[in-house]
Amino acid sequence: MAALVLIPIPILALALRHYNTRIRPVYRRVRARLGDINAKLQDNLSGIRVIQAFAREDLERQRFTAESEAYYHARVRGIRYWSVFFPAIRFLGAMGTVIVLGVGAMMVLEGELSLGTLVAFLAYITSFYEPINRLTEVDNIFQEAIAAGERIFELLDETSDVKDAPDAFDAPDIRGAMAFQHVYFRYGTGDKVLHDISFQMAPGEMVALVGPSGAGKTSIANLICRFYDPIQGQVTIDGYDLRQIKIASLRRQVGVVLQDSFLFNNTIAANLLYGRPDATRAELITAARAANAHDFIEQLPDGYDTEIGERGVKLSGGQKQRLALARAILADPRILILDEATSSVDAEAEYLIQQALERVLKGRTALVIAHRLSTIRHADKIIVLDRGRIVETGNHRDLLERGGLYRQLCQRQMEMAVL
Repeated sequence: MAALVLIPIPILALALRHYNTRIRPVYRRVRARLGDINAKLQDNLSGIRVIQAFAREDLERQRFTAESEAYYHARVRGIRYWSVFFPAIRFLGAMGTVIVLGVGAMMVLEGELSLGTLVAFLAYITSFYEPINRLTEVDNIFQEAIAAGERIFELLDETSDVKDAPDAFDAPDIRGAMAFQHVYFRYGTGDKVLHDISFQMAPGEMVALVGPSGAGKTSIANLICRFYDPIQGQVTIDGYDLRQIKIASLRRQVGVVLQDSFLFNNTIAANLLYGRPDATRAELITAARAANAHDFIEQLPDGYDTEIGERGVKLSGGQKQRLALARAILADPRILILDEATSSVDAEAEYLIQQALERVLKGRTALVIAHRLSTIRHADKIIVLDRGRIVETGNHRDLLERGGLYRQLCQRQMEMAVL
């Protein structure tokens, strides 16, 4: 009779293996569709003003409905598999009981087994099959967890192409001398975006990068921060190849202010302290004053403890830029990179930021990327880029006299200003 009880077990094991093979890809699709819904929702919430401005609420509702239906159908497919498999497992367990009951009844009638023994054996069968049934339920939950875990570990296991070399060392306090030596660079497997870039920056020097959109200005800034590595040539600071320096120690001494400065959904103070958490309140206020941000911060309801919303939505463009500049100032970097830091603000905000920059850049090595050429007239050196190549180098006056691309860019901006 014990042997009869075990007959369904191999069948159960094979059925469970088949189910796992079929259900795991289904649950992967379920998790992928759920990820699509979350991505669409986040995208819509972030771009709600654009959606409202173009009256595209109905269109986005339709798109979200399509994503939801895709998730629904993927989920239903998984439920269908489960609704077939689980009753089948129960049926196999019941068949084991039926077989034992039939054989046991015949043995009782023939006097080979007592009725009490049969009843007790049937009770034991229930205790035997119930954990197996629960195990199948747990297996289904486990398969869902595996599908979710695979997506999580895909992200956690992702490695950066830019890594510390095995013999990399912590950068000492740098002076700020920087050099690009015959640098070539491409993103991924695409076309080269930088071709044979070579220039030098002395400690405390302000160098400006100008040129048409797509000329490679931001790519040069990315190489300095080691967001990427060149495919050929080298970038050095104080004579050290950046690939010899530990990434964290390098970035602690490089400050970046981007065109679209990211601010966290937190207080102003928390955002300013992000680059230097151990700074005192007095140092924080000093940095804000240097960036011409202290006055407007004081006018806010809670001053430095004011919550600014997601991505600083409660602030104007100029205010966000000045906070980003104050954050970089507080970190006290030896090298400061300004990537079109005034291109998205009005004239008054630009004036305030320019005043702040004049104070901040003194004594620091600065790389300034600018479309508004008025902001870089006083740069020690201006490098003009076009299609990933350096086409002109000099100061503002020299470049105007040459009559090249820089002069053309200046003339276009003057014409636009007149219009």
